[in-house]
Amino acid sequence: MQIRFPSAGVLPGEALPAFAPTVRFGHVGITVSDLGRSIGFYGAAFGFELTMRVRRSAPWIGEIIGAPADLEFGHMHLESGMHLELIQYRAPAPLSAEDELTWRHGHQHVCLTVSGIEAWVARALAAGARVVSDAPVVIPEGKNSGSRCCYLRGPDGETIELFEPVAA
Repeated sequence: MQIRFPSAGVLPGEALPAFAPTVRFGHVGITVSDLGRSIGFYGAAFGFELTMRVRRSAPWIGEIIGAPADLEFGHMHLESGMHLELIQYRAPAPLSAEDELTWRHGHQHVCLTVSGIEAWVARALAAGARVVSDAPVVIPEGKNSGSRCCYLRGPDGETIELFEPVAA
């Protein structure tokens, strides 16, 4: 049996398979410099609950990430079903972010949909977040017109978007 990766596509004249594999969102992963601090931050700021904290150093991890690794990770979740994986690498040697510019290629952010955005901003700031937007910005056009949004930075400079949809 030959396995073809989805990116390889279907060759001309070749039929699509009779079934379609399923896909669903799994989790958001963030590499952090201090796992305990980040677990505390995401719990205090947004109510994430820790479900697992484990340290691993095994060949299979290196096979996945492309280098031998020693890491500790924590899995956290929200009642809404969102899962967050925080990873602290001990090896390979951690690299700090070059910058926090959201327009840098490869930059990622986590978006949390909230109600009462000001209260969530205040809670995040009390837990140690830094603001990017001075205040929640009202989106003036498009499908999210009237909704409000702001960017914050987490303990390692990660971008966290808070989004409050317009009330229905």
